[in-house]
Amino acid sequence: MTESREDYIPALSFRVLTPFYDFIQKWIVRDVRYKSRLIEQADIQPGQRVMDLGCGTGTLAIMVKQAQPDAEVVGLDADSDMLKVARYKSANGKSEVKFDVGFTNDLPYPDASFDRVLSSIMIHHLKTPDKEKTAHEVYRVLKPGGQLHIIDFGKPTTTYGKMLGPFLHKFEEANDNIEGRLPEIFEAPGLKMQVMGSFWTFFGDLAFLMGVK
Repeated sequence: MTESREDYIPALSFRVLTPFYDFIQKWIVRDVRYKSRLIEQADIQPGQRVMDLGCGTGTLAIMVKQAQPDAEVVGLDADSDMLKVARYKSANGKSEVKFDVGFTNDLPYPDASFDRVLSSIMIHHLKTPDKEKTAHEVYRVLKPGGQLHIIDFGKPTTTYGKMLGPFLHKFEEANDNIEGRLPEIFEAPGLKMQVMGSFWTFFGDLAFLMGVK
């Protein structure tokens, strides 16, 4: 996911790497572990409507549906190639998830239409203005009492993460994350944010965030 069709950058930065996305996520980033923890944090209930924001190949959205079959699950991403993989995985696993093409700063959904919005390793792809627009859009589509749950790069807490910090600062989109500004950005529209924990990966320290409308 990213901010506009003109500036859109595919996952892993190069479209030729798209077929390797799931392999890297599973075996190098260990995404199933932190996504499982994010789902537990979200405490999704039967009948709730859930969005996977920047869903990529749909792993998190499918895991949500498997964990809570009575929830309505929607995945949104700007990359149609990623969504083809997501739809295949959903059909193959017999998990009924709806996948939509769209951008995080202009969500194609009505106000107050979701109980939960989840996001996994996507927010750091956005430049600051589009993080801010995304925060307002998430606030808009959440129902009163609805919750936002994020796992993404955060302010480094380990020695290894602090060593990687100067390198990650070279990427404009990652600066807000590394400086620990995500709670501030998502609080601006009105969400009450808190940091719920951390997770170490080869690529840096991740933070679990929660916001309540």
